[in-house]
Amino acid sequence: MNYRLKEKMSYFLTHLFMITACLITLIPIWWVLHTAFDNRTSMVSTEITLFPKNPTLDNFIEVLTHPSFLTWLRNSFIFSAGTTIFCLALATLAAYAFSRFNFPGKRAGLVSFVVYMMLPATASLVPQLMLIKVLGIKNTYISLILIWSAANMAFAVWNLKGYFDTIPKSIEEAAIVDGASKLQIFTLIMLPLAKPALAITAIFIFTVPWTDYVTSYLFLTDGSMYTLAQGLFGWAADFRTVSWGVFSAGSIIMALPLTIIYLAFQKYIVSGLTVGGVKG
Repeated sequence: MNYRLKEKMSYFLTHLFMITACLITLIPIWWVLHTAFDNRTSMVSTEITLFPKNPTLDNFIEVLTHPSFLTWLRNSFIFSAGTTIFCLALATLAAYAFSRFNFPGKRAGLVSFVVYMMLPATASLVPQLMLIKVLGIKNTYISLILIWSAANMAFAVWNLKGYFDTIPKSIEEAAIVDGASKLQIFTLIMLPLAKPALAITAIFIFTVPWTDYVTSYLFLTDGSMYTLAQGLFGWAADFRTVSWGVFSAGSIIMALPLTIIYLAFQKYIVSGLTVGGVKG
């Protein structure tokens, strides 16, 4: 009886803790939603209500009808999609090589990826800025695609390598016996089997350019090249002319595509991370 009581109490306390943690996490999201759908101009109020007292869509309309909104949206999509395709293509080849082949410098290469992931992202910004200036590609799509690809490469290689390690080599050996080439094995067998890892890795890569403000702020000075994060912040950060409601509405619009992507590929998220992380 005592054991059952302890088990029930442990079950109750665990769920109580998890529910409390979830509610604390949801409070900032609720606050942003509340502000975005309200017509007040202040972020704080002496009166707290569960729902907006004067609900309106004016804040969203003001963001969507901004003259540069479509330009910012297009640039963000080009940067994010370009980075995802370029980084994922290189990382997949590198991860497969690290997983299946032995070559000089293999261990040192894997260790260097770990060391790179331990370094703060800001440590490489100045050298990257100098390199971009030397190459003469500042204020171009290729400049930030290369920088964001380099920033995501270490994680992408390690996660994909870990997943490739879980695929039995006997599958490739059977394909070789049937006369398949290395390229056919990689494209027709390995890539389809690694769909969960490829999906979650692509999502993580896509998220970085979409949400990053610091990098785009440093490397983009031409207004026509601004990303959605840089454009919305630069416009809505002037609180003398733009309200917190508009700023919150812009944040929600920016987060909406990522939310849809995560919901669409949520079945791959757990398997893509856990399987790749255990063996990697």
